Amino acid sequence: MVEHNMTWSISNRQKIPKIYVDDEQAQVVSCSYQFVTATDIDESGVSMMTATIILLSERDYKPIQHVVFINQQTGKVFYQ
Repeated sequence: MVEHNMTWSISNRQKIPKIYVDDEQAQVVSCSYQFVTATDIDESGVSMMTATIILLSERDYKPIQHVVFINQQTGKVFYQ
């Protein structure tokens, strides 16, 4: 499994995050916010942001979609 350097930020004026994977700005296809009530990784009771992204560097014929989950309390990122 390859580890990626993930950073993100959200402007106060916008709800769409800027997400960077290995210093490349990702194109955000969709984004949603949810409150997680129970998980198997002891992260219950938190607000999570879920974003579907595309990296233009991976785009040959068809773009590859990745899903990013961001714990908005801790900033912890899960990347698929």
